[in-house]
Amino acid sequence: MNFNSYLAHQMAEGRRAIIVHFPAKSGKTRFAKRICELRPDSYYLDLQAYFLENPPSTPIMDCDPLMLKKTLLGLKIAVPVIVVDHLDFLYNTWDITQKKEYLNLVGVEMRSPSVTQKTFVFFMQTDPAILAASFALNNFKEPRVLTLDSFEEM
Repeated sequence: MNFNSYLAHQMAEGRRAIIVHFPAKSGKTRFAKRICELRPDSYYLDLQAYFLENPPSTPIMDCDPLMLKKTLLGLKIAVPVIVVDHLDFLYNTWDITQKKEYLNLVGVEMRSPSVTQKTFVFFMQTDPAILAASFALNNFKEPRVLTLDSFEEM
């Protein structure tokens, strides 16, 4: 599947957020950065680096999906596509309930235009909760939780 075509489809959806996953050290970061190099309508957000530069008021171990949502929606970024990388440092501290809350955030809550005009592309390591996630397909009958190898190189 061509990533640019897929993203064009997804940007027209009411539920725009997607998850791209694959094992550690598999090229997710390289692919995410490449998207932003080739697409002027996108912004690469290294979430771990962002939190190091902008520490939250609560300890990282207490940061939950609601705090993540507030952080993402509070970003002052003008472009419509936010490519979020290195979420795992936060996700891996969450219990199964919080992981389900995160999946609900991505799958249901980040609606457009009522919540955000942005399209969020989350790059993450494969995890049992992500593998079990069941998001609604988009209008082109494409999934919103995909493995990195679903896409051709940019």
